[in-house]
Amino acid sequence: MTTPNKKFKNLNGYSWSILIAFICVTYPMHYHTANISFADFFQTLPLIIIAVYYSEKLAHLISQPEHNLKTPRLFTRDVFILSFSFLFACLLSLIFSYNNSDARGLWPLIIYFITLYGLLFSLFFSAVALLITNHKVYTIIFALIIIVLVSMGQFFPSYTFIPMLGHIETFYVITCSLLILHCLFTVGYKTIRSISI
Repeated sequence: MTTPNKKFKNLNGYSWSILIAFICVTYPMHYHTANISFADFFQTLPLIIIAVYYSEKLAHLISQPEHNLKTPRLFTRDVFILSFSFLFACLLSLIFSYNNSDARGLWPLIIYFITLYGLLFSLFFSAVALLITNHKVYTIIFALIIIVLVSMGQFFPSYTFIPMLGHIETFYVITCSLLILHCLFTVGYKTIRSISI
């Protein structure tokens, strides 16, 4: 019989990455704070538990050959990969934001918002990605790009000027640009495939 302690030790790398990053976030978010409160920690903990649960449930899809997965499982795998990348990148970004008073005051809300935004992004990305054959490596590369760009967000200007649109938050510029590139790549892929056939 597997004990809870043994199950905890046997968590996969995705789960451990989220847990360690989340624990590391709590210190910089209370940096130079007179009264340390764990209220924010416990407000965010349910989301982390859900993330770990799905990491344990879905991570095995990544290691399976693509031809063994039916369309719904492919879609689920891609949603998991991209959603994980947004949550993990958000946690890394908060670790680097120990001098940002706004981040320290709103970090639970930031985690929930980025996770929800990442889920919506992932759903759209994954639906379009189904048009690409054998796209696991492509999705993983995309996820790594998201982790790097989102986690380094505080080193970018807060706003980016877009002609005819004005100043827009850099986070939205980056993520929307990635989605546009994804759509363009998919259209190009389908066009080349149709010509070759």
